[in-house]
Amino acid sequence: MKSDIKAEGAQIQKAYLSLFSGIGGLEHPSIPPVLFCEQDAECHVVIKGRELNRDITIHNDIRDLHVPPLASFVVGGWPCQDISSAGKQVGLSGNRSGLFFDMLRVAVASGAHTIIGENVPNLLTLKGGADFEAAKLAVRNYGFNHISWRILSAREFGLPQDRNRLFIVASKHPSHALALHCDIPPHSAHKETPEVHGFYWTGGKRSICYSTGYVPALKVGATDNRGRGTVAVFDGRIARKLTVAENLALQGFSDIPISGMAPSTLLRMAGNAVAKPVGQFVVSSVMNACPPSGMRSGFSLRSSSGYFDSEVEWAIDHKPSYLASNLGDFLEPGKHQPLSAQASAGLIVRSVRSATPMPTELFDVLYRQSLDRGGKIHPSRGDSLAAFTEMLPKIVEYRNKLGGMAKWGGN
Repeated sequence: MKSDIKAEGAQIQKAYLSLFSGIGGLEHPSIPPVLFCEQDAECHVVIKGRELNRDITIHNDIRDLHVPPLASFVVGGWPCQDISSAGKQVGLSGNRSGLFFDMLRVAVASGAHTIIGENVPNLLTLKGGADFEAAKLAVRNYGFNHISWRILSAREFGLPQDRNRLFIVASKHPSHALALHCDIPPHSAHKETPEVHGFYWTGGKRSICYSTGYVPALKVGATDNRGRGTVAVFDGRIARKLTVAENLALQGFSDIPISGMAPSTLLRMAGNAVAKPVGQFVVSSVMNACPPSGMRSGFSLRSSSGYFDSEVEWAIDHKPSYLASNLGDFLEPGKHQPLSAQASAGLIVRSVRSATPMPTELFDVLYRQSLDRGGKIHPSRGDSLAAFTEMLPKIVEYRNKLGGMAKWGGN
């Protein structure tokens, strides 16, 4: 009888709930949660496709999760739409990002001693930091008095993607909160591929985030919300969209089969996910209470990495990590379709209208692709091909300002 109680106690000690589970980036690498909570039925298919998860219940909606299983940890990357700089920035008062408070409610109901949250870095500075302070106060009201936070990049974990995310740990035990500040393990992605570049093909009104050796952060398409991939790559010869498999690989999900689901569904899942090696590092480090390595460098100073305890907020400094720039290793070999004439022309038109510069070699390839009108033309809110033709004198002027030739005539 005593051994049964002891075994049950040990099981609860390792137990955690996964909320806003998505396709499973914020998890322990070898221990499944006692419960998943995820609204997207298509994500359920991916979750259940892993042998480790087949017997785990998936709850659909956190808002009606009132009697969760007992757990020591609750993890979740709650919705960022109301916090992101790309949205209306209403913060935690928004219907979607306000689900943070449901995550806190579930954590209290489960008896958890530690909460692990993930969101966008903008939470630290939104409304002058007021929402971050509100979150800190909310968790402290329930006894989670030890709070750590840290911005981590996917590039620090061997993924050549400029994806920065804020991780927050609120715990009743300082050892678990401080574990967020342990050393990042070394990765093997020290090879650089400077001949491969990444950029947003849907950009142009502002920076296209042109990057060498890595891509800008993957995200769900902002214009039609159908999950189209917004990132393209350029190798000096063609500019093309990332494939579905490449999108998943850049998030650490090469194990997800791409057959049987619509490409737009898989792209949406990849864009919304927590990068797998980053999420696994955070969850396993916190659950194991790994010893911290960061140095306290100042107090009462908001930093991208910090710790709050006993009414004092500390900035935490970490030694720099090697940032992956091996994008070429993540690209599928073989022949790929370039960006369509419509997409290439649209990027040029937006860039010319906003006077946003781009590398000369990229412009020249996009221009050539804009002239290849043999592909299918899709309906769009603005006719980029017509605008391209009408704006040709301005396009020539824009190209000449980019430099690289004495005079360019568009030939």
